[in-house]
Amino acid sequence: MNRSSVLAAVAGMCGSMGAVSGKLAFDSELEQYTRISCFAVFIASNVVMWATYTRSLALSDCSSTPMIINMACNFALTGILGSLIFSESHSYLWWFLLVVLITGLTMMLSPEKEENLKQD
Repeated sequence: MNRSSVLAAVAGMCGSMGAVSGKLAFDSELEQYTRISCFAVFIASNVVMWATYTRSLALSDCSSTPMIINMACNFALTGILGSLIFSESHSYLWWFLLVVLITGLTMMLSPEKEENLKQD
């Protein structure tokens, strides 16, 4: 996996953390200090997300690969954290499509693809 892909994955993870901390920051049942801390994490994770995502775009040969990796990591991690932290439920179709998404990412980032591109 190249540096652009790693940065895109980090951006997706930061975006997911921003979503989770944003949801916690606006939860009226939490104490004020906790809500302010979550809001700070929300802002920081979004700043880091945009910085790493734009850097991954700059390092990549095409813009579609970082976009897909970013979106997939963000989608998967947000859904999983939503299930773990907020007890959100997802249908079997959601979990199936998550497996399809991970399989597609694995195929897209496989070393064989890079070797075939180098041979052409």
